[in-house]
Amino acid sequence: MSELTGMHRYKRTGSAGAIPAGSASAPGYVRKTILLIAVLALFRLFAAFSLELGNDESYYWMYSGQVKGNYFDHPPGVAFLIRICTLNGLLQGAGWLRLGAVLCAAGAAWCLFRAVSLLHTPRAGFYAAGLYSASFYAGVTAGVYIMPDSPQMLFWTGALWMLARISRNQRDWKSWLLFGAAAGGCIMSKVHGVFLWSGLGLYILVHRRDWLRLPQLYAAGVITAILVSPILFWNISHDFITYRFHSRRVTVDHFEIRTWDFLREVVGQLVFNNPVNVVLILLSLRAWKQYQPELRRFLPVFLWIAVPHIAFLLFVALFRDTTLPHWSGPAYVTLLPLAAVGLAAGRRRRFLPRPLMGAVALYLLTVTAWLCVVHFYPGTYGSQERKQLGRGDISLDLYGWQAAGEQFARRYAADAAAGKMPSQAPIVASYWWGAHIEYYFCRSARIPFRAVGPIPDIREYHWRNAEKKDSANLSVAYCIMPADEQYQLPGGYANVQHLYDIEVPRGGKPAHLFQVYRLAR
Repeated sequence: MSELTGMHRYKRTGSAGAIPAGSASAPGYVRKTILLIAVLALFRLFAAFSLELGNDESYYWMYSGQVKGNYFDHPPGVAFLIRICTLNGLLQGAGWLRLGAVLCAAGAAWCLFRAVSLLHTPRAGFYAAGLYSASFYAGVTAGVYIMPDSPQMLFWTGALWMLARISRNQRDWKSWLLFGAAAGGCIMSKVHGVFLWSGLGLYILVHRRDWLRLPQLYAAGVITAILVSPILFWNISHDFITYRFHSRRVTVDHFEIRTWDFLREVVGQLVFNNPVNVVLILLSLRAWKQYQPELRRFLPVFLWIAVPHIAFLLFVALFRDTTLPHWSGPAYVTLLPLAAVGLAAGRRRRFLPRPLMGAVALYLLTVTAWLCVVHFYPGTYGSQERKQLGRGDISLDLYGWQAAGEQFARRYAADAAAGKMPSQAPIVASYWWGAHIEYYFCRSARIPFRAVGPIPDIREYHWRNAEKKDSANLSVAYCIMPADEQYQLPGGYANVQHLYDIEVPRGGKPAHLFQVYRLAR
């Protein structure tokens, strides 16, 4: 990998501790970066409009129906983003709901370009934007699907950009205040944003204790505290239920090593963050001593933000099975500047270094293959048994829901007309995944929906039920169970009758099965 063997000769600004000069306004790389971001954004936009919503995305769509200062399991950033990009709910459909994710991914790639351009050169910034866009976490989980990660990454990379500006002028009030605002916006999107402040704090204590005398640091902290205060106030009035929910997922209360879960987390981190990117990060760390002193002086702030984040997740995975691979995404994004600097340090022989071309090619080919599987795989690669048809096929989370919802709407109207079910009979579900049912089966047909069960199961629906203005009669209700899922029917119903199945084919073969029940008390 010759691109990583030589070290770039940095320009100096005159002082011994100066950061290498690299104006982010270099016209050639600005144009290249904008073109790269635009092309990949169009690719992601196509994917966003071509896939149906997943159950998580449907759940966050439910958030947007009632914007609040905090929700049971996440802050409100994703709800605000959906509201903005759907023109306050006027535009519906998976693509419009995901528009904010695509735009935030493009903005985040630009922020990373600006950050690395300041720390090194615009060439390195261009490489950083490419590596970011090639990450499956940044370019799919946060960049196609509408998730709390979507707005989080715009604010996260914006905070990294401000840290790069602070590295050039530690007394710049504007940069410090914008960092505080970006960190606050990040936390208001997803609580992982606290790693920005914890990492910066560790960096200051270990490397730059003179920053503790800067009033700008404390002003930035105040701005972050003000912005995230709605989370605190909501939890005070709800017995800190968000904290208790998430702490159950990451608290280690026994020390029995779970080797399989640990390996699953390691492999998941490798895959979600693009194996090429991860290898480049590791190689850049190996070449750390070859960096100029100016870079070695400031780049540790990125290490202090990222490494504790990764280490914490690996530690939890060693004893718990509750971690998810995409939780590590922001940490690996924080390390991409190191990989980009390593690529830029190599001898330039082509427009794009081979590792960067490999990362982008792997991303494009994998996402294209995934789209083909979702739309064209004949039947299902999951269970073939009818009662659990498709179980194990994760593509069904994104396929067949629209068609099934349309079929059910016709049967629903016919049942009411024939007197088989009461008019406006609701659909009920026992878990938060019912948001998927609400979006595709209830929204267009204006059918009442309720999630019934304990708070840990129905999550935000516990409050949403009370906020709804329609007076749904739950004595007789429908329940729709996807055969590929493993959930229980809602409790409290003495009479349970299986009415019929809705089958959705794919490629001419049965793929997705929805079992429709009549429940009566």
